[in-house]
Amino acid sequence: MDFEKLIELAVPVLTVIFGALAAYLKTNEKILNRSIQYIAEAEEMYKDVSKAGGQKFSWVVDTLYNMVPSPLKIVFTKKCIEKIVQATFNGIEAYAKTQIDKAVDRYMETKENTAGKKSKTTQQQNSGERND
Repeated sequence: MDFEKLIELAVPVLTVIFGALAAYLKTNEKILNRSIQYIAEAEEMYKDVSKAGGQKFSWVVDTLYNMVPSPLKIVFTKKCIEKIVQATFNGIEAYAKTQIDKAVDRYMETKENTAGKKSKTTQQQNSGERND
């Protein structure tokens, strides 16, 4: 087998491989981008239902899985989508906790500053009353 024959065989094979890789990367990006959107939609859809965590999770996973082209469902299994959704949710939850902690810290700092100013004013008033 000479070099030209090898190239003739390699070009179509590489084209298929790179095409599949491009489709995989595009689908992966789409799933990641849409996962946050669908988590928010599920929260809104099930806002009146108590203990609907499992339903929301299933809805998000099913919706994302239905976006996956049939040939890529070999790679993007439901388990894979579940992991992506869970990781996305964990990231959102961690971010929310951080923001809540910051807000509480700012609130407590404001309260302490306000209490400190009142205490200082009261001390000044009390010392002024004693000096009279």
